[in-house]
Amino acid sequence: MRASIAAFLFVAFAISLPGCTASEEHPKYPVTGTVTYAGQPIETGTIVFDPVDGEGPSAMGGIENGVITAEVSAGEKIVRISAVRTLEKKDQYGAPITESYIPDKYNGTSDLRETITSDEKNELVIDLKK
Repeated sequence: MRASIAAFLFVAFAISLPGCTASEEHPKYPVTGTVTYAGQPIETGTIVFDPVDGEGPSAMGGIENGVITAEVSAGEKIVRISAVRTLEKKDQYGAPITESYIPDKYNGTSDLRETITSDEKNELVIDLKK
């Protein structure tokens, strides 16, 4: 009996959480494409899509070997890209040192814009300059 009450309370709590219907209010659409930096595919990174108008959810996807994989709600988005690479140097403990190499103008202060649609293929080609 106690387990049944606990299960009921858990389900009731989960249903009451904000955002539980976000997928119904803001359906997501596949986004694919490529990202290069200085002419080279970004090996491993992340791509974030923030709504330009501040309304609706942000979305994050991955970049592997220059290929984007994400699911994003429709609308005009600010695109932010980040990636790190491993340097040949080691830190004082012998661990590899990594650095973020994508300029801030493509992530923190990005002015990159893309429009994600519900009725077209969302295939992006993003070429970041040094």
